[in-house]
Amino acid sequence: MNFLRFATHTFETQVAESATQSFISDNRANVKGLILAGSAGFKAELAKSALFDPRLKGVVLKIVDVAYGGDNGFNQAIELSKEVLKNVKLVQEKKIIGTFMKEVL
Repeated sequence: MNFLRFATHTFETQVAESATQSFISDNRANVKGLILAGSAGFKAELAKSALFDPRLKGVVLKIVDVAYGGDNGFNQAIELSKEVLKNVKLVQEKKIIGTFMKEVL
């Protein structure tokens, strides 16, 4: 394995482990959805990787290319994912209303 592939694999392992530590608790995802964002192909490779926890693969809502890093990249990822995020909120609101209606009736 050449150095670049080794470095990429090492980084992929670290990111996958960090995602699991951050977004898995009680043996399930503790988030409604994930947006994978970045400026290169790494995000798509991570999503397909055997290292990426299958419980998290199930909550990936979108994979987006961003042109920036840091706060600017974060804001761009949100902007590019607005439609998906709006749909998630709509689903949550429908569940809340459904629960409310069951309680009222």
